[in-house]
Amino acid sequence: MRSEIFTLALLLLPALTAAQEQPSLDVAVKRAREHAYYAARVDWRAVESHARSLASEQDEASAIRFVLKSLDDRHSFYLPPKNPAKTARTGEQPDAQPSVRALSRARQAVEGVPVIQINGWSGTQQEALAATGALRSDLANALSVAGCGIVLDFSANTGGNMWPMLVGLSPLLEEGRLGGFKDVNGAVHVIEKKAGVIFSNDSTHMLNVATPLQPRHAAASIAIVLGPRSASSGEIVPIMFHGQHNVRLFGQRTAGKSTANSTYPLPNGGYVAITTAVTLDRNGHEFDSYIEPDVLSGQAVESAAQWIVAQCRKG
Repeated sequence: MRSEIFTLALLLLPALTAAQEQPSLDVAVKRAREHAYYAARVDWRAVESHARSLASEQDEASAIRFVLKSLDDRHSFYLPPKNPAKTARTGEQPDAQPSVRALSRARQAVEGVPVIQINGWSGTQQEALAATGALRSDLANALSVAGCGIVLDFSANTGGNMWPMLVGLSPLLEEGRLGGFKDVNGAVHVIEKKAGVIFSNDSTHMLNVATPLQPRHAAASIAIVLGPRSASSGEIVPIMFHGQHNVRLFGQRTAGKSTANSTYPLPNGGYVAITTAVTLDRNGHEFDSYIEPDVLSGQAVESAAQWIVAQCRKG
């Protein structure tokens, strides 16, 4: 997940690279102890002792991965430097996953209901603006004629930058608080929709300028499809829809990485991405693990479309 919490960490922490003589393992342990959401439940004496043994017997990367695994949050991970010399020279940041350039893909309608596939995505700020606009265009096309609703398929969405997904789909979201992220101290980073615009902690998100395009018709019912590959942002964006009166979740249990990560640089040019917050839906319900869909289904898109049609007939 590259939530704003994640991004702020990248922007605010470059000064840490000045500690070039400090072992990366020491920095990783320090950041985990200070910032990890579940740091209090770790036996740090035992973890540090074993990590130092691993660093001596194997390598530092194995030791860092052990420390992060000990947090038992399923989401923290280590980003080794792709090229330590180049990273130190340019400040280049290795990505958690390859960029997926097509954020969305309109699929063939099922039962007459339009389906949009929302993919995992990452990229530059300029690419994020384009991706947001492309998703909004897909949404506007899908709702260009009056219908019963829409299916949003997140079943293959492994994460990345959540903001193009959320802003691109924002016409489907009701006004008011959508959710947020709660850190270990109880502070909440609030995500809202106000006057048609997505706000992050009372600041309008920069991607709102990506497109003024609005769908011609509203979606009476919204079905979201999830699966075991839905992870990180592929879970967080559906959580922002969770609890909305016209939304239902279909499919299979997700990957269980619905928390928010912050990323911290290491002296070796790598990074540790540490789970620092749980995700909240609009009703304050906490998500720190898997999302269980409302309707379990092995044919989730079909089940979702059938539900939308049935809702329309009740109508």
